[in-house]
Amino acid sequence: MSEFEAELRMRVNEVDSQLRLMRQAHDDHAVEVLSGRLENLLRIADRHGIDVRHAADAPDGGTE
Repeated sequence: MSEFEAELRMRVNEVDSQLRLMRQAHDDHAVEVLSGRLENLLRIADRHGIDVRHAADAPDGGTE
């Protein structure tokens, strides 16, 4: 695994964890912001052919 892929996976995991917490806290603004960040990370991963679906523990990257 390249350093780029490892960093990308780490960021996906971090954002996904934050997103789960904010959903539990019913913080709609934070959920919106974090969802956008996660979508951007997933686009970057897709553009580089990196499968990060398992990094976020969900088939769709953890977004709802």
